[in-house]
Amino acid sequence: MIYLDYAATTPMSDTALNAYVKSARQYFGNANSMHDLGSEAEQVVQVCKKQLGQFVGAESDQIYFTSGGSMGNWLALEHLKQQAVGDHVILSAGEHNSLRQMEETFRQEGYQVSVVPFNSNGVIDLDHLNEVLSEKTAIVCVQHSNGEIGTLQPIEQISKLCADYQALLHVDAVQSFGKVDLSKISDYVDSLAVSSHKIYGPKGAGFIYLKEHPKYDPASMAQKWLKGNTVDVPSVVAMTSACEEAVERIEEERHYQSHLRTLFKESLIEPSAIKFFEGEKSIQLPSIIGMAIERMEGQYVMLECNRHNIAISTGSACDVRYQQSANAMNALQMDDETARQFFRISFGRYTTYDEVKQLAACINTLIETNVLMR
Repeated sequence: MIYLDYAATTPMSDTALNAYVKSARQYFGNANSMHDLGSEAEQVVQVCKKQLGQFVGAESDQIYFTSGGSMGNWLALEHLKQQAVGDHVILSAGEHNSLRQMEETFRQEGYQVSVVPFNSNGVIDLDHLNEVLSEKTAIVCVQHSNGEIGTLQPIEQISKLCADYQALLHVDAVQSFGKVDLSKISDYVDSLAVSSHKIYGPKGAGFIYLKEHPKYDPASMAQKWLKGNTVDVPSVVAMTSACEEAVERIEEERHYQSHLRTLFKESLIEPSAIKFFEGEKSIQLPSIIGMAIERMEGQYVMLECNRHNIAISTGSACDVRYQQSANAMNALQMDDETARQFFRISFGRYTTYDEVKQLAACINTLIETNVLMR
């Protein structure tokens, strides 16, 4: 099957797989144990923390391992709630479900919640954000790259707005890490979440960056997670190897995926029948294409592609799971009909030009069918 759903998950790379197997065999000791095998495993863990910290401009003791992006977002926010002053939280409307589903939790805990939409370029409306920011704002949450349309948010500008009100900034970098340079992002954020399986590493692994060390609270479940139990050393090593490989290949892969994106668009027979949801080139991940065919539901497009052995999606896998429209469509304030037409294509390291041509041929057939049905 032609796999074009890399924004949902990626296959493990040979580098990550080899690192996993080698470390599982060699460093099987419990990193919390006091004997030599445990100490060896702990040393490996510390080396990984130092390397991961370098990728985001952090110190090794500011890195904490998680089971992935969703847990990372939750742990980061639980941490920031202890650090922040105020009873107001701001989310962008295009956030991942792991954050959007915390809205009700925030409200139950006494927070006021503001949700800021995107502008037409798929970027958070900075004027609106500035309007809702106040001295009562405790936390602002922003997904660096939207996983459905691939637009990048201006983190530095958002950080400056937050600083004016002493609001803490959490950034979900699950989609952007390994695709853009984040080596200095710690200068602008208070917490950051990354997931391994988006960058050709193992599932069930991730890490967060926390600017401030967590306050000790024995009653907090989040604190127990942050303190850590038995470390999955092979997954940590494999994730670190995948991160290193992804960071080294950022420019190469961005260039290649830009060519794939151009090839796909130029291969479409009737672009006027298609709506693309994207930002300007400078703020757009080339690997993610959010689009819609007029008068054709995205679910139908996805099923037809699947029938032709091509895997795409109708948005974030988490949105699909909960049978709701893509959060990006809500953030763009699209009508229900357009939201139902939305589908997403996402390229990756192993996507070929021929696969993109086959996808375009399948989409062209659907467009021709659509034209005949007018």
